[in-house]
Amino acid sequence: MNYTAKQIENAKRNYNSMLRIHTLADYDVEIIGRNTAEQRMDYHNRIVTDIRNGNKELEREWKLFFLKEEVKADQKAAASKLKLAANKEASADILAPIKEMRKLGEFGKWLNTSGNPFRKQHFNKKYTVEAVNEFLATL
Repeated sequence: MNYTAKQIENAKRNYNSMLRIHTLADYDVEIIGRNTAEQRMDYHNRIVTDIRNGNKELEREWKLFFLKEEVKADQKAAASKLKLAANKEASADILAPIKEMRKLGEFGKWLNTSGNPFRKQHFNKKYTVEAVNEFLATL
């Protein structure tokens, strides 16, 4: 598989930050309890120590883990962009009256007003006729 330079850079950064030996201060002892925190710390520190002592297989495994996480994040972001684009495309007819009036920017500001019942449409780009009619009534 081919990874982008950004994916490799992010994976390296995350892998290198993982290689730090943890102390109890790295865990929320009040919430998870001292025993759990100590178990997690020991588990993490054992992995870091093994990698630092030259366990190439474990090192490879963790490097691959962080690369795969970057790929997943990029795939999720791409899927989200596609979904927003599809929602926007499907709403094109609904937005036509606002586009004709050249009030699309004002519509966006109106939608993103706190307390607006149609506010989530600003984020998911799935516009409704009701929202458009409500906005037009405010003009």
